[in-house]
Order: sequence, then C-alpha cells, then structure tokens
Amino acid sequence: MANLLPKQYAKILFELTDGKSGSALEKAVEEFVKFLIDERALSKKEYVMNAFQEYAKLQQGIQKIVITSARKMSQKMVDDIAGLFGKKVEVETMIDKTLIGGVVVRTGDTILDASVKSQLEQLQKELS
Repeated sequence: MANLLPKQYAKILFELTDGKSGSALEKAVEEFVKFLIDERALSKKEYVMNAFQEYAKLQQGIQKIVITSARKMSQKMVDDIAGLFGKKVEVETMIDKTLIGGVVVRTGDTILDASVKSQLEQLQKELS
C-alpha cells in the first residue's frame, strides 16, 4: 500500500477504535501500530494523532477553528466569529501583529483571510 497522509491514517484508526473499549480497544491500537510499522509510517505518529483528534471531533460534530488577529479580541468578537459556523466549535485564538488588522480564520483545509495585510498585498499586486 502506498504511504498515506496522516488524515487517512487517522480515519483508519478511528474506524478501528470507534465504539471499542478495554481489551478490544487495546488490541485495535496494537494492530494499528503494527500497520504503521508495516507502512514505514511510525515516524508520522504525532501527525496521525493530531489528525485523529481532529477527525474524532468532526465525527462528534465539533469543528475546530483557529482565529488569528493583530491584537487580542474581545470574547464577544470571538463568539460572533464562532457563531458564523453554525455548529459546535472549538476555538483557538492567536495573535500575529504582522496582520496589521482584521482576522484570519482557519478551519480544516480552509483559510478565510480578512486581514489588512492580505488586502494590502492584493492591492499591491493589482497596482503592479
């Protein structure tokens, strides 16, 4: 089998372990580790575990979003942005002063960039 992406390994792990507990869960995890060794992908274990946590949350209807802004945002602003997603969200906030203003929101493979920095870069491209 070809080397898979961490997200693909995470989905396999979720399917192997979903609904299991105790010795059945332990056995499923052991089989998965053997599978990673066979795939020569054990070095990806940290990426796989991060992807697994995200995938498991998605299966539970929880979406993770990362909001990056130039300065600390009020809780109301964070809640307003999170509310745009219309489902259960887990929010992480970050500060990046190079954004100048506005926000960048990341969720899964999607990036919504409403920062002043990106708008200035776009304007510069259009004027060139």
